[in-house]
Amino acid sequence: MPRPPARRRRLAFTAATALLTTAALAGPYLGTSQAGGHFDAPGVLADPQANFTDVYAFTSPDNPELATIIADVQPIQLPGSTAAPGLNYPFAGGGARYEIHVDGRGDGGSDLTYRWTFRTEDRRLFGAGPIAAGPVRSLTDPTLLYRQYYTLERIRSGQAPETLVKDAPVAPTRQSAGLMPDYGALRDQATTRLPGGGRSIATQSAESFQADARVFGYFILGSAGPVPGYLPAANPLAAVNVSSLILQVPKRELALNGDPARNPVVGVWATMSRPGGNLAKDLRAQEAAYRQVGRLGNPHIMFALWGTFGGTATPGGPEDRFNGRPADQDKDDQDFLAATLDPAPPHKIEAAGHFPAPAAPRTDIRALFLGGIGKANGSKFGFDLNTQAMNADADPNRLAWADELRLNLTTPVSAAPDRLGVLDGDLQGYPNGRRPNDMIDNSLLRMLEGEPAGPSAAGLLPAPLFDLQPKPATDAFPYLNLPHALP
Repeated sequence: MPRPPARRRRLAFTAATALLTTAALAGPYLGTSQAGGHFDAPGVLADPQANFTDVYAFTSPDNPELATIIADVQPIQLPGSTAAPGLNYPFAGGGARYEIHVDGRGDGGSDLTYRWTFRTEDRRLFGAGPIAAGPVRSLTDPTLLYRQYYTLERIRSGQAPETLVKDAPVAPTRQSAGLMPDYGALRDQATTRLPGGGRSIATQSAESFQADARVFGYFILGSAGPVPGYLPAANPLAAVNVSSLILQVPKRELALNGDPARNPVVGVWATMSRPGGNLAKDLRAQEAAYRQVGRLGNPHIMFALWGTFGGTATPGGPEDRFNGRPADQDKDDQDFLAATLDPAPPHKIEAAGHFPAPAAPRTDIRALFLGGIGKANGSKFGFDLNTQAMNADADPNRLAWADELRLNLTTPVSAAPDRLGVLDGDLQGYPNGRRPNDMIDNSLLRMLEGEPAGPSAAGLLPAPLFDLQPKPATDAFPYLNLPHALP
């Protein structure tokens, strides 16, 4: 795709930064944000540390024996600077749990869970001010005043947790290019080898989400704007950072019964839970309890089902209930199941005069989010690709509808990845897992409009005037680019 002139790119970048600055400062921290699609439920607007932006799961292109899972949280992190020393985006401490779940049986339950818990060392006077007192060239540099460490546990269903690493260092928020001149070196120091193979890292990263902003108008309003089809594909997220948990493990560890050839499909999702208690009872007599406050599997499922995001949804509504519900309870929420069979955006688009809505019930959309691509579950692709019904050791009588990002571990790495994924013939792309460079919203929009069984809806998004996207992720661990930084 041709790139716009450098001057135009700089202007667009500046405009996007200004837009996001306004959105962020007037946004979640004041409770009124309507910026972007990463704030997908009212409940997470006030809790950015629980706000998952994206989950990625893919065969590692640099080592196909391994799979990589990434969970990004805390959207719209503005690049810090010495002029704004208060910009710091740590992972949640206080016993909060970040978890990645893996389901090989297809029943919505976790056969395998990876759990991160963080502790903080704050050496700043009165716990305020810059997190670096001078250039930071090492994670042990005395100039680094705010440090985090994590414990990573692996929990197999019905078994006690196993500690994989303890007190592993976190790569800190990048304060500025001057104070952290070689962030890549800090990230390398924060990369931890796991017993049995694999690596993990908790770090700040440049936002990698590839998006065509025109899609959001279709999801929410049924139209791409006042001049449909002729606006730029500008992605304001190209200028900001996120916090990333990046985990790379052998495929045999993820597959049901350790056998990816016999059981090739896994479902993946991330949750965040905070500790709590029942204040109506004696806290001294209570076991530690955790309340799930954030959840993400398939990207933009709330956009796609209800045509809403955090700023337009009703507090306590279906979006918040989704975030607080374990995946194995999806099958019991009749309103949620009904939404998958008749999603709202196609009706909005039809009402705006753009494209006729496919007839309900949309078993293809239910399969897309809750079952995977299979011949016998309502999917319209016409082949088996990533439903757990393909797993030889999964009980077909226990298969249940549950939102998971499903990945076939045996799909070969694409020699020429297509960012529109399966819909354009690249079987390794979304919705067969998700790679950081996949353009998921365009595919989602077209599948909501009935592809691949119905007529193509690609005309809703003709070639944009210019395409401003984050720098593509790399093909080598940890894949995500270094965080943006001001001088």
